[in-house]
Amino acid sequence: MKLTKIFLILFLSVSCSTGVESGRIQAAYDLKTDIDLFLSTTDTDVEVQVLNRLKKQKVSHEAIKTILRQQPKPAGEKRGLQTGLKFNSNGKDYSYALYHPETASPGTPLPMAIVLHGMGGSGDNTVAKWAERLNKEFIVVCPSYPMGAWWARPAEDMVMALMDHIRSLYNVDDNRVFLAGLSNGAIGVYTIGMFYPDRFAGLIPIAGSITPRFMNFLVNLRNTPIYMIQGAHDPIFPIQLSRRINQILSDMRYPAVYREHGEKGMAHGGHFLPEKEIPGLLEWIKKQKRNLNPPIVRMTRENNHLGAIHWARLNKGKNLASLELPGPESPKPNNRNGKIATLFVERKGENRFEVMGENLVEYDLFFNTETVDFDKTVTITTQKIQNQNNKLVAGEKKISYQNKVKKDLAVLLYGYKRFRDPHRLYDAKVNILLETTLVQSLS
Repeated sequence: MKLTKIFLILFLSVSCSTGVESGRIQAAYDLKTDIDLFLSTTDTDVEVQVLNRLKKQKVSHEAIKTILRQQPKPAGEKRGLQTGLKFNSNGKDYSYALYHPETASPGTPLPMAIVLHGMGGSGDNTVAKWAERLNKEFIVVCPSYPMGAWWARPAEDMVMALMDHIRSLYNVDDNRVFLAGLSNGAIGVYTIGMFYPDRFAGLIPIAGSITPRFMNFLVNLRNTPIYMIQGAHDPIFPIQLSRRINQILSDMRYPAVYREHGEKGMAHGGHFLPEKEIPGLLEWIKKQKRNLNPPIVRMTRENNHLGAIHWARLNKGKNLASLELPGPESPKPNNRNGKIATLFVERKGENRFEVMGENLVEYDLFFNTETVDFDKTVTITTQKIQNQNNKLVAGEKKISYQNKVKKDLAVLLYGYKRFRDPHRLYDAKVNILLETTLVQSLS
């Protein structure tokens, strides 16, 4: 009898212990569910609640990065050529066409080329030709826009949104996305590519150019290769403009290839893409891959295109111009005379960053474990550039920031949510407002 009681006591003790442990397991914090909630919600209050729970649980940045990098890639069931597709941007429906390699494995990320048509063209009559040119190895996306006015802001917004839409449908290699275009499409390649250069592995403008005013923004292509093809006898776009672009890029030692041909087509003079140029273009594009976290970032910005390039962001400039060309959907764009802001940033090593800028008021730098040691002090210096008698003169170099940088879960998660890019993960941000943070001169 005594032995029976002892056995029952031991049994109940073990049962209760197992029950408590089971309850603990069931109550364990589900990190992935909270991350998925943050990424899917449009409610800012829910985002803040998730961030607070993450902080309370003391979840590490590396744990979150692991989950973000393991986000499932979409397979996309449809293969081959698709025309007459629709995409809504800013409340308007636009047509586009798409080609997906038919034999591609769902688990293999594919390079993608977004191709912009010229005036009178469309995505539907562009896509098949470019699928062939790229050896049917690329996802090819060809949007349509009225008159091929790709320089207009509604067209720019649509192209960038469509790119992210296709990335949500198909397994796209984020480090091998290209922007190409002919004639008016080439103008779009320049104007869109120069303002969002870190989104692309390369730019391919063909038989088109930009005016000298917009050549200021070629500075942004420091880390984005460009392959230009232009006819010497092009009757629509003067060859001098493309030669000038090539000279600017060559002088800055940027990664540019310039192909000038002397052919004359029967219908459009030299305003076309000769077949003999395709093999060289294909060889070039297969070698390109997006440059991640480059040590040097350079940018020029006007008021309509403030924003980040790689790990630097220009937030505010002094008396900036607003430059926007009119289009069929934006006949009266936001234009204003003013200045252009410049931001040059270099990572010097040992947690030291040097910044130079013209007409610069406020900027951000973003950091991760690949670029700084968070256990040591970070030093950021700023040197203003001024134009004196048409000469750029560097001012006094001053310390803008000198302290350790704290990791911030909000920077990491909002950054990923904005771009959905597992290669673009930053742990922290330092904001520099020049009028109040230049505190110490350097001898």
